[in-house]
Amino acid sequence: MHRLFLRVASAFVVSQFFISVIAEEFEIIEFETKQLSDRYFSEGANGGDIDGDGITDVVYGPYWYRGPSYSERFEIYPPVEQDRNRYADNFFSWVYDFDGNGKSDVFVVGFPGTPAYLYQNPDSDLNSASEDVDSTANASPMGHWQKYQVLDWVSNESPQVLDLVGDENPELVCTRDGFFGFATFDSKDPFETWVFHPISERIAPPRFGHGLGVGDVNGDDRMDIIFSGGWFEQPEVAPALTRWKLHPVAFSTSYGGADMHAYDVDGDGDSDVLTSHAAHDFGLGWYENQGEVDGEIRFEHHLIMGDQPNQNRYGLVVSELHSVALTDVDGDGLKDLVTGKTYWSHHRQSPMWDAPPSVYWFCLTRNDDGEIDWVPHLAGDQPGIGRQLSVCDLNQDALPDFVIGGMKGAHVLIQKKRVVDRKTWEASQPARYVSEGLRRDRGELPIFDETGRIPLAIEAEAMEVLNPSDGSWSKQDMAGFSSARWSGDAQLFWRAGKVDAELSLGFEVPSDGDYKIAAVFSIARDYPMVTVTVDQGLLSESLDLYHYPDVKTTGLVPLGEVQLKRGKHHLTVSVTGENASAIPAKFVGFDCLVLMPVVDKK
Repeated sequence: MHRLFLRVASAFVVSQFFISVIAEEFEIIEFETKQLSDRYFSEGANGGDIDGDGITDVVYGPYWYRGPSYSERFEIYPPVEQDRNRYADNFFSWVYDFDGNGKSDVFVVGFPGTPAYLYQNPDSDLNSASEDVDSTANASPMGHWQKYQVLDWVSNESPQVLDLVGDENPELVCTRDGFFGFATFDSKDPFETWVFHPISERIAPPRFGHGLGVGDVNGDDRMDIIFSGGWFEQPEVAPALTRWKLHPVAFSTSYGGADMHAYDVDGDGDSDVLTSHAAHDFGLGWYENQGEVDGEIRFEHHLIMGDQPNQNRYGLVVSELHSVALTDVDGDGLKDLVTGKTYWSHHRQSPMWDAPPSVYWFCLTRNDDGEIDWVPHLAGDQPGIGRQLSVCDLNQDALPDFVIGGMKGAHVLIQKKRVVDRKTWEASQPARYVSEGLRRDRGELPIFDETGRIPLAIEAEAMEVLNPSDGSWSKQDMAGFSSARWSGDAQLFWRAGKVDAELSLGFEVPSDGDYKIAAVFSIARDYPMVTVTVDQGLLSESLDLYHYPDVKTTGLVPLGEVQLKRGKHHLTVSVTGENASAIPAKFVGFDCLVLMPVVDKK
């Protein structure tokens, strides 16, 4: 079987897509993007049969849209357009017949730390509140559904609704008051207050929190709760009445991402864990189950996509993966990942905030040697995602489709298949990313002496500032940063603020001679590209000081060899631009300059 991308034109926005070869037939999967609304009402959307006709409808904020055309919409509650420069009061929606009367209700969780509501599907004719999707007039309030507050507080930004404990009813997995846990309802009266069952000690963020999921991690046929700091093992008896055993594991290289999943990625019979690493930054990966050591399952991290092109086999970089779905998109029996760029999630504060709002699915492949690959496929280049990305069969063709809500409105991405010829297939095979080699803006880690300084270092924070320049500067204590070490536990922190800003610093050379010059800068996600000049002589090409997720140093970056006279000289740091992934603050952290005399030039 062969897989690749193609791009075609369509009446809708058409994705790049997947091809499989069966004999001489080349079958492709493509996605047609249809926008249901361009207004911001919710951070998520979902699908389900609202009107009982056997066809999947779509719920987005205050509206449900009748399938399969989605050209009619009906009000669930009075619509109020949300402010894109703030956040919606509706984050997540799920469709389920909670009261067992044969009609699907809608369960809504809002902004973290606010109540959850259950909207009861009315007994009246659902068609009575219809309006055309293109209409701006409000529908008749006769069609509004009865609203019940069932929880007064729901936390975490990736809550899950599914059957957790095996009682055939869905539970809401979330956090509350600093506890991980789940909420249950009485099936005889689901519109009464639900009961939250804490399963942990008070270790969760009180309101927000990133990274949460459900899956059978240890293979005991019971669903466990997964979070960015590990997993909670569901007990064999009384799961609602007891604390669950915590197994600490770092399931993130940062602060946590989105929906988390347990799945046998490598086909060895045990569950691995899949997740994004940072909901408002970068990272997508899976943690390979290595089996038990001293009674605990060990996991090995495999990065699928990071913050640089060379961290993905196909050179792909997408930020803010705030929702991640797991489903078999191509029907090959292996589950694939679906995610994308969360549009405007922290407005201009997140890296690549203005990047294309794309949706991708990553095709899981295994070869005969056991090698795992995740081939990225563009499913849509306009909708982006919100906090909830749902997978539904919208047109009853047994193919997974995607339902998306967010700040760009509501969209459905409907999967289609067709056949292409061999020439088209061969010309469109995806190329692996070719690395540009070792980075010139990174060097070896320096050696520190007994005083905590780098030998021969001229501390940047002790240099004389020679020009007024742009921005402001100060000495910054770096002793509290455990991710790296700085000479003298300090650096010069320059708030440059813009491209072409310059900062000139004076330093002393002890004697005439030839010197190898090196420098140590800090690297972080809000740092730019810079050049270094000594006495008007350019020493470096642009040094890219961007790094994610933590603050580190470049190491000892060699800048060249120059002849210097004894006495005063000046060094100028100039901001030349920024990495496309960087937060555009343009801060510069300069640790030290190192002058190494060239004793023997032979």
